[in-house]
Formats: sequence, structure tokens, C-alpha cells
Amino acid sequence: MKITITGPRSVGKSTISKIVAKKLKLKYYSSDNIGEKAFEKKGGLNKAMKSGLINNSIKKYGYYLITNVFKKDNFVFELSGGSITSTKYSEASKKVRETAKKNSIVVGLLPSKNIKESINFLFEREKNRKHFSKTNKNELLDKVKKDYKKFPLILKDICNFIVYTKDKTANEIADEIIKCQK
Repeated sequence: MKITITGPRSVGKSTISKIVAKKLKLKYYSSDNIGEKAFEKKGGLNKAMKSGLINNSIKKYGYYLITNVFKKDNFVFELSGGSITSTKYSEASKKVRETAKKNSIVVGLLPSKNIKESINFLFEREKNRKHFSKTNKNELLDKVKKDYKKFPLILKDICNFIVYTKDKTANEIADEIIKCQK
């Protein structure tokens, strides 16, 4: 069984993916962890993104490290939202979407069917993330709005199903995903 879980930043992909993997006794992979490991000697994924170092890697290799996961068997793959929605690297993102859709069951996580509710939900979570602690709140809200608007259509296209997470516990979401696998 190959399950890919994706969605916008701060929706709960890591937590949910780990729970699903544990409950189904499957290996857990994370695109962020793969990036961290790949850029470990350069200070990590976040530093590589901020410095632009990751740009050269994506230009040269696309998202090879991410698409390579799909050659494995029996896993839950937490796929970063940026990997499937990048406009800067649209061809690489397209390849990731196609690979995930072809080689796994793709589950999208969104907070709500309501866009405004979803943006507010994600904004509240983003405000509490360490790497956004110094970001102006209005700028952060604008970023959340801009980033989120890419997701509903992309997820509708690539996902086998979408789970709405607002007002559900992590275990309830994981159980809903597992139930849909049967």
C-alpha cells in the first residue's frame, strides 16, 4: 500500500501521516525530511531555501529526491504542499503531482470546504510557528491567502479523496483516511 498525504502548510500533514503510518504499520517518509537530509551539509532545507541554494538543485534535478520515494513499497508519504504547487518550478511540481497520482493513493488535507474558514484556520496555526514568529501578521495573512488559493483545484485534480480537518482530532482524521483505504 502506498499512501501520499498532502495539503497546505500547517494543515497537519506530519502529525496525520505519522499516525496513519503507525496504525497501518507502514514506513513513513517526509519530503521535508528528505530535503533536510539532502541539504544537511549546507545548513538544512530552510537555509537552502532562504539562500536560494535549493533553486540550483531543483533546476538541475527537479524533484528527483521526492519522486524517487514512489519506487518504494508500503509507505505513507507526507508530501509538502510546495512540491505540488510551485509556480516557479511548475514543470517539477507537475511531475511530482503526476508521479504521486500514478503511483499511490493521494489524500488531500484541507481545513474546510469554506475558503475563508480554511485561510483563518491556517493563519492561526502559522502565527504560532517558530519560523514565522518575526513575520508581520498582515504579511503572513496575505501569504497564507496567496498560498492557499492554489490548493483546492490542484487537490481536486490529483487526490483520490480529500479530508476536511477543522474540528477533528488527529486520530479522527487518521481513522477517516484509513477507512477510505478499505
